[in-house]
Amino acid sequence: MLVGARGVVHTPQFNGKQEEGVARSTSSNLRCPRNGQADEPSGSASVTQATGRLEQATGKATEVVSASPDTGQQGDLPQGRLYYPSTVGEGGEGVYLLVFLMKKSFAVRARVFAPALSLVGLACASVLAQTQEVNPVVISASRIPQPQSQASVVVDVISRQQIEQSGASNISEFLDSVPGMSVNRLYGRAGVDASVDVGYLGQSGSQNVLILIDGQRVNGADSSGSKFALLPMSAIQQIEIRKANGGVLFGDRAQGGVVNIITRNDASKSVNLSLGSYGYQKQDAYIGFQSDQLRGSVSLMNAKSDGYREFSESDQRSAQLRLAHGSDLGKFSFFLRAFDEDANLPSYLTRSQFESNPKRIGAYPIATQRSGTATGLKYERALEGNDLFSIDAYRQELKDKTYDTITNTRTSINPEYKTALGNGQLILGGEWADMQANTDQGKQVKQQTQSVFAQTIHPLTSIISVDAGLRSQSADNSFQTGSGAVSTSANARKTGASVGLFAKLSDKASLRTGALTGFRFPNADELYSFNRQTYALLEINPSVSPMSTKEYFLQYEQRHNAGQFSAHYRRIEATGEIAYQFDCGVVGGVNASCNSNLYDTKRSVLSLSSYWRISPDSSFKGSVDFVDASLSTGTYAGKRIPLTPQQVVRLSYEKKVQNYTWMSSANYRNNMVQASDQGELNPKIPSRTVFDLGVRRQFSQDVSASLWVRNVMNKSYYDYATYNGVYPADGRSVFANVKLSF
Repeated sequence: MLVGARGVVHTPQFNGKQEEGVARSTSSNLRCPRNGQADEPSGSASVTQATGRLEQATGKATEVVSASPDTGQQGDLPQGRLYYPSTVGEGGEGVYLLVFLMKKSFAVRARVFAPALSLVGLACASVLAQTQEVNPVVISASRIPQPQSQASVVVDVISRQQIEQSGASNISEFLDSVPGMSVNRLYGRAGVDASVDVGYLGQSGSQNVLILIDGQRVNGADSSGSKFALLPMSAIQQIEIRKANGGVLFGDRAQGGVVNIITRNDASKSVNLSLGSYGYQKQDAYIGFQSDQLRGSVSLMNAKSDGYREFSESDQRSAQLRLAHGSDLGKFSFFLRAFDEDANLPSYLTRSQFESNPKRIGAYPIATQRSGTATGLKYERALEGNDLFSIDAYRQELKDKTYDTITNTRTSINPEYKTALGNGQLILGGEWADMQANTDQGKQVKQQTQSVFAQTIHPLTSIISVDAGLRSQSADNSFQTGSGAVSTSANARKTGASVGLFAKLSDKASLRTGALTGFRFPNADELYSFNRQTYALLEINPSVSPMSTKEYFLQYEQRHNAGQFSAHYRRIEATGEIAYQFDCGVVGGVNASCNSNLYDTKRSVLSLSSYWRISPDSSFKGSVDFVDASLSTGTYAGKRIPLTPQQVVRLSYEKKVQNYTWMSSANYRNNMVQASDQGELNPKIPSRTVFDLGVRRQFSQDVSASLWVRNVMNKSYYDYATYNGVYPADGRSVFANVKLSF
């Protein structure tokens, strides 16, 4: 993300073609990737994707509820599958290994760590009741549907029910509650110019997190933030958050992790209505339909807000159509998505202005217009021998009119082949993509990428399995500074590899560990120098090279009768990190800024998280993230990476009283270095704690409602600041939501 002198965050258009394939189907009797057992045949030549939910019972077979071949929505197919969980004696070897690594490579301050552990201990002591375990199937761990509990990397799954019960008005608002990641919202809770950071990568976080919808990337050719308004929330079935480098499976820009939004295609119908402070109103509808061979859905969303600040009105509209047709010839899936957003950006405030009136308008306000469409077609067919072939084509176009009009397009074709390999599975695939970022002044960056990858999962024993992957990707760039100008070009090739191990230590304890490498090619706007004052693009700056990362991770997870506890450690080292450089000399007689391979960095992140069912009517959830992120080379080696906190604590408590469910949450973040302040020369972004309160009631099977008070204490704070000012967060606000199902 880049910020010009006028204080407007530069969010040129986002052009990532989604690849309709993350909820990939798998042949009905390929072998289970963890235990080598063959699945029971489905009795159908069509693809029968093994996505759904597992409800485990000790010592018994666990049935996977049949799910939609393209969305994971339960109930599409008549037949489920059986998995037999392995059993082994109790063990906790993973704890000792994790503690050893923490001592060797992560310095945790005792005055912060001890209270956190005390909180964990108190909550554990209050565990009283038993709860049924739910084990969803995920795609983002390996591109092969597998139970979440057996994935070799950490994948958090957020269900549609969790999203609805949270009262979140948009996707970015909900993601801010997930451990191990952060969200920066520059202009309030509407999510305009929000950015997502998985792994606390800091200022470059949004450029190193891959956002997918049904497996198709929506990241564009430039550095703009994710346009979360492009998808109605009613269309979401679940969100998978891969908390590990995903470069081998999904390509560049996945160094921090992957957020995979999986949409639904069931036959239900519902309407969500919301009203709130600052003129907020939202209507979100979902209409599903089905016949013997055709399934489809339509989702529509309209949201408006006057905004917390002056001149911060926003108007967002989005729609999605999905169709799926299956026969003995295979399955065809089609989607069409469109969005339109008008938003006023009130600009930054000086610190003195913020302290006197955080609602006021800034120095350089500007109105923006953003729109986009995306369409995709996918074909899947089970072959002889139960192999599976799929191919999908995708095209997306996004337009952003701020100072200039920037249009991003991305077209991609993705073939994929899955087959059994011994007791395991093998995936071979590729991607061919053409991306363009054009301005209305004729400036143009084109990028063509070609990649091939292979991923395999193989069980070593009944309780240990390994996976490994390899990807090679090339990028050919061409540049044009204006209409009729001579084109210049540059090209690069990068390779990523991964290896992971999953071990089931006991019925209720598991260990995950692995090593991964990844890469990111420069975005289109990072290949320009630009006017330091007006942010106008100047000349091509093709000297920016791809950046590379390597990651090591370890996670120990312990389940108990009333919940679970996990400790997750990540070590991320980046070489040649692409970052904003304020002073890039004089270009064409103008003082210029640019992006460059500014420094190498290193990050260590330890996340402790737990969930406890305290009683049949109450539950507690808590997480603590410890972050050590610093520059490892350059003039400011040893300094903190901008926009990375050192500690983040999230706590939530839920209590059911008669027909009402009462909810409360607290979110603490300590101070951060402001954006682009590698020398830590300016005041830090202050620490803050924000409290939310909510109540929910289910009036009937078809009617539910909730009421939320956000920022109960009316805390005046900001999560983003640059050398020229700060971007205030919203004050206290109230939101009411009603859901009607038909």
